Amino acid sequence: MQGIEPVQAEKFMDDKWINMLRDWNSTELGHILLILFVAFIVYETVRVLVPRVTKLLKPNSRFYTLPWVPLLRLIIILWAATLIVPLVITPTRENILALLGATALAVGFAVKDYISCFFAGLFFLMERPYRVGDWVQIGDTYGEVTEIGLRAVKLVTADDNAITIPHSTLWTQPLSNATSGAPDLLCVIHFFVSPDHNNALARKTLEGVAASSPYINPERPIVVVMNNEPFGLRYKLKAYPKDAREQFLFIADVTERGNFALHKIGLTLAASPAAVAVPL
Repeated sequence: MQGIEPVQAEKFMDDKWINMLRDWNSTELGHILLILFVAFIVYETVRVLVPRVTKLLKPNSRFYTLPWVPLLRLIIILWAATLIVPLVITPTRENILALLGATALAVGFAVKDYISCFFAGLFFLMERPYRVGDWVQIGDTYGEVTEIGLRAVKLVTADDNAITIPHSTLWTQPLSNATSGAPDLLCVIHFFVSPDHNNALARKTLEGVAASSPYINPERPIVVVMNNEPFGLRYKLKAYPKDAREQFLFIADVTERGNFALHKIGLTLAASPAAVAVPL
């Protein structure tokens, strides 16, 4: 008896799992395939069509519309799973608990990193530290958030490189959000000049350069501050472009015309190695 007990136990477990499954026929199989097909069509429609439609809206509208796309995609997946599971197994309490336990155990070891990213994504969907359209810096990567999935966030950098960063990275990496849902962001432009000059004239000149830029947001303030450095003076011009996506055009325009304007009023630009290391 003791020699056959393990075999009987194994046969009992096999019979138990077989009994959990419903007797399929062509109708149930057709229903499952139809649910998967409809879920796939709706999922792809939400993923592709909604971002395209929001491009036709005002800039502010996309900040409130696109963050809901990952949540809608999650709802579609849960809806499909809710409809399919009763067609696959006999929907009793014991069967459902057994299936959930076995699925969690098998999948947990195989995709533990993915699950970590998934739960991190759920937390970030609730906390919303960034939205689609925000300009953020995660670690050493700076770019625009173009897509927020359940596992990762996709950034497009100034060099037009698409970078996918798992949500779990944000457990340990710092996050800096330059826009936080607003259509514009603060740009800081640095000018390095020799110390012997009229400070008030230099600040007024730089303010005029920023105010005359075609990319400037006239409703936001322009501030010019200065700091003493070992090589001279550092002017920091702080202003907002009309759209965050124009920040690099705005910086290039103000830098070019600002240097020319400072030369025109007789200032000498300081050649300092520190200027190369200054972040945007």
